[in-house]
Amino acid sequence: MKTLRLTSNDRAILLNSRFFSRLPRATGEAILEDTTVSTYEEHDVLFREQERIDEVYFVLSGLVRLYRLGKDGREADVAVFQRGDMFGVNAMFLNHRATANAQAAEPSIVARFESRRLRQLAAEETDVAQALLEIVCHHGKMTEDCLADDRLLTAPQRVANYILSHCPNGSETFSFRLPFQKTVLAGKLGLAPEALSRAFSMLRQSGVIVKGRVIEIRDRQALEEF
Repeated sequence: MKTLRLTSNDRAILLNSRFFSRLPRATGEAILEDTTVSTYEEHDVLFREQERIDEVYFVLSGLVRLYRLGKDGREADVAVFQRGDMFGVNAMFLNHRATANAQAAEPSIVARFESRRLRQLAAEETDVAQALLEIVCHHGKMTEDCLADDRLLTAPQRVANYILSHCPNGSETFSFRLPFQKTVLAGKLGLAPEALSRAFSMLRQSGVIVKGRVIEIRDRQALEEF
């Protein structure tokens, strides 16, 4: 891990994010004064479950996955955070203990804020408290969506649902490039890599063609019906 200085581009990403855009400019600038920036290589661990963490994290570039470990050593992904995402907020209100493990899924640059400072600001300024609450609620909804998909959809249906979420309105055919490796997508959807491969194979009959990280959809209606 290396520590960097906050660049003007970093500041722009932060100030336009879900959290900072809800704050008065002066408050956002004040928080950034104490911000540190770190780089992580792929597979670097940011923190482990139940470890004490005194910071809140923000992805400036790359990917960070949150996951739980089973007693048998298997990993279950909880979330994947991309550029513009903030995480670790819930630990602020849970005795500063991490609720999952965090690992860089690819080379990443992450901004870090002191959580005690954020909690103090939340107690003093309603805007900060509301912005933090929105982040927590957003993560809660992500968890509910993930749980519902696990309970209601088969593995191929989960993959189809993910693909359709990238479909432009009104387009019957389209293509897009996966923003991360297929192994990350598998974890995000709660699938083993081989289950993801089987799902892609099954979706060929609905017009889904996979070429590396590029996914081509030739019949949106067929995919929706599936």
